[in-house]
Amino acid sequence: MALQEELVVVAGRQCHIVCGTDAPLCMVVKPLGPFEWRCLMEECLLTEQLAAIPFVMVAFDMDNLDSFRQPDWATRDFVVEQLMPEMRHRFGNIPVVLGGYSLGGLFALWCSTTGSCCDAVAAASPSLWAEWWADYADCHPPLSQYVYLSVGDTEDKTRKYPFCRMGECLRQQHGRNLISHPSGNCTLEWNAGGHFDHIELRKAKGWAWCINALLKKS
Repeated sequence: MALQEELVVVAGRQCHIVCGTDAPLCMVVKPLGPFEWRCLMEECLLTEQLAAIPFVMVAFDMDNLDSFRQPDWATRDFVVEQLMPEMRHRFGNIPVVLGGYSLGGLFALWCSTTGSCCDAVAAASPSLWAEWWADYADCHPPLSQYVYLSVGDTEDKTRKYPFCRMGECLRQQHGRNLISHPSGNCTLEWNAGGHFDHIELRKAKGWAWCINALLKKS
C-alpha cells in the first residue's frame, strides 16, 4: 500500500497524517515548519526505506518555529493532551517517537524531559545553543526510553553563530544522555555536511533508528 497523506484538524491546528498501512506499528509525531510540508512525503518515503516497519507520521503545522527558542508549554500541551490521545484512539496504543529538526529538535528533546509523553525522541541538529538549555538539561534528563541525536560534521566548523556551537552542544548532551540512559538506548550520529544539508534524509535516519529500537529490529 503506497504512502498516502491526509489532512485533519485537531484542536484548531492542521495536521498531516502520512501512512501506508491500516495497521501501523509505530507513530512519529513532529512539528512541521512553514515550508517543511513540501518535502514531507520524501521524508516519509526515506523513513519507510530505512525502517522497513509500518509506521504513521503525524506532523502538526507550526507557523512560527521561533517560539521553540524557549519552552513552549502551549504546543507541548497540545501535543500531549490533544493530538496524541486522538491519534492513539485512531491507531491504537502504539509506541510514539517525538522528533524534530533544528528548533523543532530542541522542542522535541525538551518535551521528552517533561513527562512520559513519548517512547523515543529524535532530535536532528537540535538548537541546543539556546541560552537556557545547558543549565536546564543538567537537571532534566530525557524521560523517553530511547534518545537519538544527530549533527552535521561541518556544523561546528563554520564561523557563523550559533551553528558554530552545534558540535560542542551535541557532545555535551550526548554525555548527559549516557549518564541517564544505557549506551544502547542513546546515540549521537554524525552526518556529512552542514546544518542545511540533506535535511530530509537526516530526519528519516532519526525516525528509523527510533522505530527500529522500539520494535527491537535494529
